[in-house]
Amino acid sequence: MARCLSGERSAPLCRKYAVALGRLIVLFSALTAGSPALAQSDAPTPLKRAATQTAPQVSDPWEKTNRSLYRFSMRVDHAAIAPVVHTYRNVFPMVLQTAVKHAIDNLDEPRIAANDVLQGHLKRAGASSLRFILNSTYGLAGFVDVASQSGIPRHESDFGQTLGRYGVGAGPYVFVPLVGPNNVRDGLGRIIDAVGDPVGWVAGGLNTTFGQVHDGVYVFQARVDIDDELLGLDRDFTDPYATLRSAYGQNRAYKIEEARGLSPAAAAVDKLPDFGPEIAPAPALDPPH
Repeated sequence: MARCLSGERSAPLCRKYAVALGRLIVLFSALTAGSPALAQSDAPTPLKRAATQTAPQVSDPWEKTNRSLYRFSMRVDHAAIAPVVHTYRNVFPMVLQTAVKHAIDNLDEPRIAANDVLQGHLKRAGASSLRFILNSTYGLAGFVDVASQSGIPRHESDFGQTLGRYGVGAGPYVFVPLVGPNNVRDGLGRIIDAVGDPVGWVAGGLNTTFGQVHDGVYVFQARVDIDDELLGLDRDFTDPYATLRSAYGQNRAYKIEEARGLSPAAAAVDKLPDFGPEIAPAPALDPPH
C-alpha cells in the first residue's frame, strides 16, 4: 500500500489494494445483522439491548491490545470514512439509497442459500433462492425487493453460523483494525464466505470491473448500514468498547441459535411454502444449564 501512495505501483493494482482493504470493513456489519424482527423501527438497537440485557460471556484475553486497535479504527473512521457516508446519506434521495441497498442485499442471497444448505435448513435455502430469482427478474436486477412485498422476508446466514451450528466455539474476541468486532470462529467464517461467494465466482472477483465495483459498493453499503449505531456509540455509552463487544457477543449468540433453529426468526421462515424437508438440527455441544 505504501508503494501505491508513493506512486510506484500501477493504478489497477492500487485499486485492488484499496478494494481489498476496504472490504474488511464489511465485518462491522455483523454488529447490526439480525432477524427481520430485530430490524423493525420500533425495536431496540443491538447497542441498546447490550446495555440492558445480560450478555453471554465473551472471552477477551487481549483486551488491552483490542482497545488500542478500537481507538485507532474509530479515529480513522471519524476522519476519513464517516464524512463520505454522511454526505451520501444527506445528498442522495432515500429512494436511491434504498434501491442500492436492495441490489447489494440481492447479490448476497446465493451465499446465504449456500450456508442454509450447509446448516441443513433446506426450506430457508429455498426461500433465499426464490428471493434471488424474484428480485433479479421482477425486481429489476434486485433494485426492488418484490420478494419481501410477496411475503418472503430476507434472513441472514453465514459460515460462522454454520460452524456454530455444529458446535464450534467462538474463541477469543478480537478487534481487527478497520474491520471491527470479531472472534476466531466468525473471522474464519467471513473469510470462507468471501472466498466461496457464488456471485464472486461468476463475477471473477477483483480481476473484473464488475467484481471491483461490486466489492466497493458492498463495503460502502455495509458502512452506511451501521452509521446510526456508530454515531450513538460514543454519544450514549460511557464505555463504547465494552458496549460494542457486548452487542457483538449477544448478536452472534442469537445468530447461532437461529442457525440451530431455536430463534423466532428461524421459526418465522417455517411459515413460508415448503421448499424441501428440514434436516434435524445438530445437537448443541454446550452443557445443559
